Amino acid sequence: MAKNDTLDTDEKIRLLRAVAFQIHRKRAGDEVLGEILGQESRGGRSRVFRPANEALTEHGFVAAMKVLGMVGDEAAILLDLIVDNNDHRLLSNALGKLADAIEEQR
Repeated sequence: MAKNDTLDTDEKIRLLRAVAFQIHRKRAGDEVLGEILGQESRGGRSRVFRPANEALTEHGFVAAMKVLGMVGDEAAILLDLIVDNNDHRLLSNALGKLADAIEEQR
């Protein structure tokens, strides 16, 4: 497990896949990520998840993903476009592919 203030690679992959799965089931990304952040915070990792939850509340889904270190600037631009177009299948697939790419880089 990573230090209390960062996510390790396995955690990023797990969270990306969890969010992608729920979005594929036609749930809103903000709602899904908010639930996951709440669950993860209860596990004693609030130092990591509190800033992401604040970003989610103030700036939305993609900002929270950036705060968690799950996406970089370039991916965030593309995810913003996908989120704005309300395409749950495309968003789910994009998050799944990001998880695959992170996993391959290990």
